[in-house]
Amino acid sequence: MNNNSEKLKVAIIGSGNRTRKVYTPLFDSLKNEMEIVAVCDPNKESCEEYAQSLGVKPYTSLKRLINDQIINAALVICPIDIHYAISIYLSENKIHHLVETSMCSTIQQGKLMVEKAKENNVVMRIAENFFRFPFDRIAKEIKKTDFIGECKRIVCYHDHTGYHNNSRWTYFFDEYPVSVQCVDHTMSTMPHNSMAHRHHTTEKFTSRFFWFPENKIVVDQAANIKGMLGRTGRPGITSIEGTRGTISRWTTRNWFGDGEVRYCSDKSLMDGAIADEIYPIINEAENNCWTSTYVDLPTGKITYTNTDYHLSEESVKYTSPGTKNIIRDYYGSALRSAMTDFTGAIKGHVESEFTGEDALMSMMMESGAKESALNQGKTIDLPIETELEVDKKQLIELKKKNGIDPMDIEQIIDQSIARP
Repeated sequence: MNNNSEKLKVAIIGSGNRTRKVYTPLFDSLKNEMEIVAVCDPNKESCEEYAQSLGVKPYTSLKRLINDQIINAALVICPIDIHYAISIYLSENKIHHLVETSMCSTIQQGKLMVEKAKENNVVMRIAENFFRFPFDRIAKEIKKTDFIGECKRIVCYHDHTGYHNNSRWTYFFDEYPVSVQCVDHTMSTMPHNSMAHRHHTTEKFTSRFFWFPENKIVVDQAANIKGMLGRTGRPGITSIEGTRGTISRWTTRNWFGDGEVRYCSDKSLMDGAIADEIYPIINEAENNCWTSTYVDLPTGKITYTNTDYHLSEESVKYTSPGTKNIIRDYYGSALRSAMTDFTGAIKGHVESEFTGEDALMSMMMESGAKESALNQGKTIDLPIETELEVDKKQLIELKKKNGIDPMDIEQIIDQSIARP
């Protein structure tokens, strides 16, 4: 591992929208941790323009970048279709790398990514950020106090099913689920666009049930998660349910929600059991950047302090519908947390919050849920040891879509894959 005083020599792999709009504003706050020395993207025009903006060397070939031996780490910010191939190639060449979420396309790919990184003593992490948002941070701190009793159930509606939320649940419970069940429902809708290149005439609703040890469960449900067609906007409704109270959050406006702790006193428990003590969860920010979240409980003030504060949150822009003019004062800090976790793991002074194994479990939860839905809600045990039908279909679809075998590393690493 590197000496703690050394800066990592980092290449940015992928020069697209997320790289420019979300990652780039954070680089200045990380200048003591890493030095950006190269940009790699097979799209020559995009690569050269972005590299020039950073004052670094452009590469249209990952092989040439590696052969020049100027980096020891990389940020992989490109389509999920090629995460696997790039990760394997970087591990084989002993380059530490942080891969944009989601991890990859199938469980098999995820397993190989974890194995290859270990084999080469490489730090491979996934830049999952949702469990690093303020509500999840403070909810876990509240859980530690047992103020609302043991939490056995989480119900989440219209936040974000999928890889992001899978990772939230393992983070909250500090353990992996033992099984998953899922039921999907699709209905026709009026024709509509979620983005200029994404046209829809149907909508799928999914309901997932993740069973954790000792009778704990997460019920995770959503249709479209962008608030289209009048559906509840994100962050939806989350109810973390304990034996005598609830940690609750609900949408106040798109991408923002209020939260509170609802507690039943001894008197209330004997007379209707309606929460009679309500404690609001307060988020604080300075200069458009989240600084801390707290709740004042009778047992004491519970605070989570954001240690990834930075001065560029107002520069973190979003291009999805409904977010173009919104500054989410916590978003950049959550991503920066993933980046400092990555650099700290390389330097040997941080125990990662989200390891390669954690990332792989989130993949298993995702593929397992889809396999369950394919089989009318059949229970799928976790972890998954065999290849699933949904993963086989996914590989076939990727080959048809991109014209390349998704497991062929040599074919993929210097290809330009269109955004889905």
